[in-house]
Amino acid sequence: MSNNWFSFLSSLGATFNNDQEVTFNINDDSPIKSLQGDLFLTDLSYLGLIEVGGDDRKTFLQGQLTNDINAISSSLSHMSGLCTPKGRLRSLLTIFSKGDKLFLQLPLPLQQETLKRLQMFVMMSKVELTDANNSLIKIGIFGHQATSSLKKLGFTPPTETNMVTDSNDILLIRLPGDIPRFECVGSLDKIQNLWKELQADAQVVNTSHWKLLEIHNGIPNVYESSKEAFIPQMLNLQVLNGINFKKGCYTGQEVVARMQYLGKLKRQMYRAHCETKDLPKAGDNLHSPSCKSGQGAGNIVDAQKSLDGGVDLLAVITTEAIENKDIFLDETMKIPLSIKELPYTIETNS
Repeated sequence: MSNNWFSFLSSLGATFNNDQEVTFNINDDSPIKSLQGDLFLTDLSYLGLIEVGGDDRKTFLQGQLTNDINAISSSLSHMSGLCTPKGRLRSLLTIFSKGDKLFLQLPLPLQQETLKRLQMFVMMSKVELTDANNSLIKIGIFGHQATSSLKKLGFTPPTETNMVTDSNDILLIRLPGDIPRFECVGSLDKIQNLWKELQADAQVVNTSHWKLLEIHNGIPNVYESSKEAFIPQMLNLQVLNGINFKKGCYTGQEVVARMQYLGKLKRQMYRAHCETKDLPKAGDNLHSPSCKSGQGAGNIVDAQKSLDGGVDLLAVITTEAIENKDIFLDETMKIPLSIKELPYTIETNS
């Protein structure tokens, strides 16, 4: 993250942990009680960026990632996965285009590892891979008045999920959710000015609140503690437009395709809630008395404290545990998970 951006947010009361997740000094007398308001603003420095340039950038990425890179354009972004040869996700990426460059976005702790991994396969290709954290700044804007607030400032907000517009040299990416939600990407000066124009009417929130929205919208991620734990279909990527089954070969493609056409998916991602004060981390095991699998009953994908108490989470859970309604957070099986509806329908193969 740019030191100037860090200094700017720090002057507004922001503090950052080692993963550059932000916490603002919100008045204890008025904590965030709902994410259903008019306008919210947050920093997205917890997400790292890899810039991909060169004439062969699309051809190169097409052979590495699960989705069709040729579909990416100045007006469309999408999700994609980087897999091991066994089809396990090393990282989950949001990909967008700016000018003649592609950008891969993922949690910061996995950025350097992913960058080095991709560089191993460049060989003679005309591809340049670089760390773009300091060249582009990212913020999140959401709320019932997010669209109108951006329009008043001369922007043209995208109207459909994954659509991208470029206004005033700032990219706006429409993100999933019933409430308008946008990622804004641009230079330090541009984003800093946008923040200043919005902050008078916006409530500033933490990274944890943004991640909570991702959970509510059923959007997964892969972290250091959960890398290589899931195949793409376990995270519902076939529903979230994160896999293209017609694009041809990429690392792990045989396993992913076999599961889609020949296999039976016995684990998939659900949204859930549990009553606990302890926050589980990505990759943590789940438990079930009826689970006969040696691999366990499931794993946490992401979890955040609910604004109503307890913990909201995404988890990959066995079909067996779901059918028996006996899935627990703890090994002593005293903290049950309550399964909640996802905002989309999961398509299963039988």
